[in-house]
Amino acid sequence: MGVLLSFNVWALQMCNNAIRASTPNDRFQINEDGTVTDVRTNLVWKRCLEGQTGANCETGNASRFTWQQALQYAKQVGEGWRLPNIKELASIVELKCDDPAINLSAFPNTRSSGVWSSSPVASGTYNAWDVNFGNGGANYYNRYYDNNHVRLVRGGQ
Repeated sequence: MGVLLSFNVWALQMCNNAIRASTPNDRFQINEDGTVTDVRTNLVWKRCLEGQTGANCETGNASRFTWQQALQYAKQVGEGWRLPNIKELASIVELKCDDPAINLSAFPNTRSSGVWSSSPVASGTYNAWDVNFGNGGANYYNRYYDNNHVRLVRGGQ
């Protein structure tokens, strides 16, 4: 089993090269406006987590929001930007990598932490789904008290 190590501002990404990439570079078109288009889903993603800027998301700190704040923030940004649903967010997880479990060419300097989806948990009124980009797993947290990062998307649904 080969392991590829690539340095990241936030973490040391570990990838198993024996596993086929779930989000290969050719799946993404990097745009000049700070977005990336997923050519498989036709979704347009912001390359940076909210609060980060720069060509490689190297400036600023990723902001944290409660779920309600994240929904409101997306509305304020406008221009069709929104929180992704849980299936959309999970679609950008890179299954062969950890810390972070994402394609760093498309989404540079991504934190190995939770990112909110727009999907509430059906069985309870207090929780909403997120993806932990440390390991790529979907989890749910209290949408009123817990704070996670935000990556906005447009198109689809």
